[in-house]
Amino acid sequence: MNRPEYIVIHHSLTKDGSVKDWEAIRKYHVGTNGWTDIGYHYGIERVNGVLTTQMGRPVFMAGAHTKEAGMNQRSIGICVVGNFDVAPPDWETVGYLRDLCYAIMANYPIPAQNVIGHRDAGLMAGFDWRKIGPTGVREFKTCPGILFPLHGLQIELKGVLT
Repeated sequence: MNRPEYIVIHHSLTKDGSVKDWEAIRKYHVGTNGWTDIGYHYGIERVNGVLTTQMGRPVFMAGAHTKEAGMNQRSIGICVVGNFDVAPPDWETVGYLRDLCYAIMANYPIPAQNVIGHRDAGLMAGFDWRKIGPTGVREFKTCPGILFPLHGLQIELKGVLT
């Protein structure tokens, strides 16, 4: 991958358990999807009640997390374990994600407005997650979830950088 221009935030659509869910995601990506590794570069989950950063594929490798707008080759993918269509992440998790994004942004010149959700990459490619089709199904994923405070995260990142 060339120098990353974006950070793309995802959710796993699963409930965060007390065990290491990251390995189940990796097993699915490798075993079912046939990928060489998990599609994300980083993951955030609670393991035994403690927020942890999980390592995915190396940052120098293209991801397999967002094909829309060519983001696999242009971004670092972070997956937060949880389903944020059902409930928002707690503030501790958002703060932990903010700190991880800030650390990545310190290593690469990625501006806060380029910290986006998977759904935003869909919008860039012409897919609107807000549209409901005739069968009652959304046109595109809501990832990182309808209840995820993405705009608030971007505002906090802008504040950290000023």
